[in-house]
Amino acid sequence: MDTTTQSLAERVDLTQLGIWGQPVRVELSGRYEDVWVQTLGDRTEAIERGHEAIQRKLLEFRPGCERLEALTEALMLAPVTDLVELALEGERPQMEARLRRERPDPVTPRQDVAAGEREEQFAQRVEEHRRRCQSLAEGRAAKLQEALETRRAELLAVERAELVELARPRRIDAECWNAFARACDDWVLLRGVRRVEDHERQYFDSVEVVQSLHPAVKEQLRRAYRALEPAEVHSLPKG
Repeated sequence: MDTTTQSLAERVDLTQLGIWGQPVRVELSGRYEDVWVQTLGDRTEAIERGHEAIQRKLLEFRPGCERLEALTEALMLAPVTDLVELALEGERPQMEARLRRERPDPVTPRQDVAAGEREEQFAQRVEEHRRRCQSLAEGRAAKLQEALETRRAELLAVERAELVELARPRRIDAECWNAFARACDDWVLLRGVRRVEDHERQYFDSVEVVQSLHPAVKEQLRRAYRALEPAEVHSLPKG
């Protein structure tokens, strides 16, 4: 860091780095409340609560449970095309992983200073690497679409009962990750929404209070929190 940057930067305790906030006005039906929304810094608690929610959701789909039987019955009545797409969604990650193994990106170039490589030479190699990676990505995408179309045709010929068995894990997986996202949302808002007059005080007394919020209120708070976070470290999953 140069002296100019040092003079502009604010010196804070290390425990406060990554934590910042702003006042937010939440409005609904002609009424409003002002709160303070701040980032958490450490999101471990929210993530752990999200994983706990996944485990609870999985328990609902244990063999012999009513929820599993109800889901199976619903899938038996679903259009075949919907079942096929669910099955494809479940298989797609494995297809993508296989294609990446078969057609991996080349190793990222590093400047060979010892050999006297100049900046412009290195920049040219970096650009060539970028173009090569882009070409490989496009090729993998095309191959993936071919594989998906082939597999889609195969699945359309499968018996409904077998198709339901293939589609059901994807539906359960989706419900589990939705539960994860909701739990993360709730715990992030519990810890991140503070009293506007006292930023040390949480606005909500419990996660149950957050869960009971009107959807429009919760969505305003979620958007406010997301706006504070750098794009690469959003805590609140979308959806």
